[in-house]
Amino acid sequence: MTEIVIGLLAIAIGVLACFAGYRVFRIVLPILGFLVGLGIGAQLAEALFNEPYLGSVLSWVIAIVVGLIAATIAFVWWYVSVALAIAGLGYAIGYGAAAGVGVGATAAMVIGLALGVLFAIAAIVLRIPTGIVIVVSAFWGASALLGGTLVLLGRIEPSQLRNGTVDVVIADSLVLLAIWLAIGIAGAVVQWMTTPRDEAPGGAVPAV
Repeated sequence: MTEIVIGLLAIAIGVLACFAGYRVFRIVLPILGFLVGLGIGAQLAEALFNEPYLGSVLSWVIAIVVGLIAATIAFVWWYVSVALAIAGLGYAIGYGAAAGVGVGATAAMVIGLALGVLFAIAAIVLRIPTGIVIVVSAFWGASALLGGTLVLLGRIEPSQLRNGTVDVVIADSLVLLAIWLAIGIAGAVVQWMTTPRDEAPGGAVPAV
């Protein structure tokens, strides 16, 4: 049941982020923060109380509380949370690509962190232009959509959605990589075509 719930949730959020990310980014961002916090909370319950990952009442309670805190932070501190979300995408890409070509876990983590920092700096320097939001949300959504599908198919565990393993699985399969690229590009194109002309890629996202 846990796998089904998490898989369907990841697919739903992925579709929304991929094809309507910019238009609903202010809504998706707190949801993304909640999902990230949910994973962190479940990890804390697992590490501190030896509870199975989202496999007990206590694990869910701690995960939801941490998720709500993360969602609140994402809603209140807009630019910081966007930069962190973009940094997270950079980390997932760097870690997934490095691990996919056989780099050790520690080195892959360092590469992921370095790329995440570069993504965050670019987001801050460029003042989060619309084009970045569109591309990031489209490809993050494509990853979430595929990740949820892989969970439902039993290819990966729900806990693997939290650390870039989805990107490793995609990188290990040319077919999945092609599907991920196709979905991401399609999502970016759809978002660009449905973005008002006065907010075309290149313009900064207005502050909250």
